[in-house]
Amino acid sequence: MAYQLHRSEKRAAEGSRPGPLFALDFAVFWVVVAVGVLVAAASATAQTAVGGPRVLGGSSSGIPTPAPLGPVTAVPVPDSMVRQAADQAEGKFTAMKRGAVGGQVQEAWDSDKAKGTFKAQMCNDCEYKVRLREYMVSLIELPTGEQIENWDNGDTENFEVVKRGDRRIAVRPQGFGIDTNLIVYGKSGQTYPIYLRTESINSRNVPDLRFVIEGHVRIVKPAPLASETEPSKDNVDQDATEPAGNGITKPRNQSSSKSPTPAALAEAAKAVSSSQKQPDFVQTAAFSPDRLRGWGNYSLRGSNELKPETVFRDDYFTYIRFGDKWKDIELPTAYIVVDGIDETVNTRVNGTTLVVESTQRLITLKSGLSFICIEYRGV
Repeated sequence: MAYQLHRSEKRAAEGSRPGPLFALDFAVFWVVVAVGVLVAAASATAQTAVGGPRVLGGSSSGIPTPAPLGPVTAVPVPDSMVRQAADQAEGKFTAMKRGAVGGQVQEAWDSDKAKGTFKAQMCNDCEYKVRLREYMVSLIELPTGEQIENWDNGDTENFEVVKRGDRRIAVRPQGFGIDTNLIVYGKSGQTYPIYLRTESINSRNVPDLRFVIEGHVRIVKPAPLASETEPSKDNVDQDATEPAGNGITKPRNQSSSKSPTPAALAEAAKAVSSSQKQPDFVQTAAFSPDRLRGWGNYSLRGSNELKPETVFRDDYFTYIRFGDKWKDIELPTAYIVVDGIDETVNTRVNGTTLVVESTQRLITLKSGLSFICIEYRGV
């Protein structure tokens, strides 16, 4: 009994052990796993060496493997593209269409009465109104003899102002239904206030393509100082004057005495007395020979055509005598400077003497394109 039980336990123990085939399969499994691990490690090492980061200064003989591309989908080419490419390869290009947008013609120009030029007379206390139009340029002309010194534009964003010569400026608006002002300053001392208004292409009014301010001005250069040189040959004839002392010139052959000659006294008395009979002049004064002075104390500078024979004065008027030259010249206009601006002054004529109702130290005579500055340098 004991023997049988021992034998049964032995068989049971032998039955629980693996057989030789099972042991073989188990060993093959682990060999395969080990080989797979080695292959994976070798592949990782090769990729790191080829595509990994390079050390600065190092080199690698390997060629990086490009990333695999995804699937490419074929895009169909239009027949028009193929046809254009073929024509352009042979230099056959289509014509370019450059048609402008229509319907933007101002019909006001169709009238026979349409005039694009407007003329205004120069004045000292008025403004000038200029009509502009979008997509057009208007030219503003200042009086003859004027030169533009500067201007102020009220709206630089919507109005472009450009100087076109000494006395012309061009104005171009950037839209319609807007207005502004333009102040132009002339070298003559005149100021030109201009009102600008812009209208559209469908306006019934024809714009001012050319706005002309009619008139004549003269730019008077400052009178020379006593320390400056005498006038050139283009100004007053130097042979007709001679030094009178202290830088003052007087007509040649004229006495430098402060006392007038009897003939001069008689002419001055006649000039003053005649003015008292003419009520259209502003100033009148009784004649007093004791008040006459200034012979030889006037400096003349300007055009020879207006050079007088002599100039003298009293407490009220300045007497400019032209003598025989009077019949060959046009009646000049007298100006005096007030606050830096030339202002006209009343004058009257007696015989060959022009009587100026002012005793300003600087008087300017202008006639056409000729002018002369008469400066008193006495005390």
